[in-house]
Formats: sequence, structure tokens, C-alpha cells
Amino acid sequence: MTRRAALKLALGLPLALAVAGCGVVAGTRSMLGLDPKPVVPDWKSLALSTADDANANSAVAVDVVLVKDTAVLESLLAMPAAKWFASRADLQRSFPEALTVFSYELAPSQTVRVPPKQWSEQRAWAALVFVNYLSPGEHRARLMLNTPGYVVRLNAQGMAVNDLKSGAAQ
Repeated sequence: MTRRAALKLALGLPLALAVAGCGVVAGTRSMLGLDPKPVVPDWKSLALSTADDANANSAVAVDVVLVKDTAVLESLLAMPAAKWFASRADLQRSFPEALTVFSYELAPSQTVRVPPKQWSEQRAWAALVFVNYLSPGEHRARLMLNTPGYVVRLNAQGMAVNDLKSGAAQ
């Protein structure tokens, strides 16, 4: 083998593997620390606020869930809130290291500002909020971790999630 052929092989093989999309690429990326990693939420503020007529004028349960396992995340992204609340205890027992759950119960016209210290030590792939409304529906939203914060407004039969812009009043 000539020197030129050996150089082409030495440079071409890693490039071919990188383009091939096989498991070797994922393993190599992981070993080099190039894969995404769980992160601490950037949230400076998280507010949960209920309207006067929220949940048919009844208290409503809210769970903010930090998800630390990508396989569990895929399941939760397809899970409506009613199923989450029905299976939450089983999920926490089955996957104790995969979930951190912050639970709240709010009465109509109530606002709760969640202290950032609750999640300041938590690393996660994603965050979800589930609201246990009396009415049917998904009642689930994903909260991006790289956003300065959120206001989750619980209305009569559904929620509105608004992210805070950098530099906005909190």
C-alpha cells in the first residue's frame, strides 16, 4: 500500500463512519462528550396562576415534572394529564431516578411563584407541566429549559403557557 493510499484510508474511514449514521457514530460522539446532556433549567421565574373560574371554580392539581431519562420523556410527551395523575405514583416507583416532580394545588384566583432553588440542583432533559382539570383534554405542556421563565395561566378549561423574554419584568 502506498503512502497516499494509507493516508486516504486513515482520513476516509473516520469520515465514512461519521456519515454512515451507525451505532459507532453515537458511541464515538458519547465518548468524546459531543452528545447533548441534561441541564439545569435556566428559569429565573416560574409562576402558576389560576383564573377566577379555573377548573369549574374548583381547586386544581398541577405537577411540574423534570424528566431525566429520554425513554421516559417519549412516553410522557404522549400522555394526557388525566393518565399522568392516575399513574404518577407507579411511574415514580418504577423510575425513581428518571423524574423529579413538584406538585401544587391551587384554588381559583391564586398565584404561586415557585422558588428557583427547587430546581437549581436538578439536571433534566426536559420539563413538562400537567394540570388535572375536571374537563377532558391533554392539559400538558412542555417547558423549554433554556428559557428565562414561564407564567402558566390556568383558565376555566385549559391552560396558557407564556415564556418570559430575557430582560422582561418578572
